[in-house]
Amino acid sequence: MIILKVSINKDLIVYEEEGEILLINMKENTFHSLDAISSIIWRKIEHFKKITDVINYIYENSDGEKEVITKDINEFVHNLEKVGVVSIV
Repeated sequence: MIILKVSINKDLIVYEEEGEILLINMKENTFHSLDAISSIIWRKIEHFKKITDVINYIYENSDGEKEVITKDINEFVHNLEKVGVVSIV
């Protein structure tokens, strides 16, 4: 399933240090650490909101195959949804 758009949880605090991001859900009292690559994708999700725009940006700025990028980003977003960081809309 291709994800069209996401909404970021309003209870989320985003903390960034040395290129990596920590997502803190204040309501659930949980946190999730993103590595450098996931942090880039997260920043693009914040910027674009539409996942197709995120996929196109990553594809245009990397040497990866579009199908692989699409699969990986969709999986990443589904994982973020499972832990309450985003909602798929």
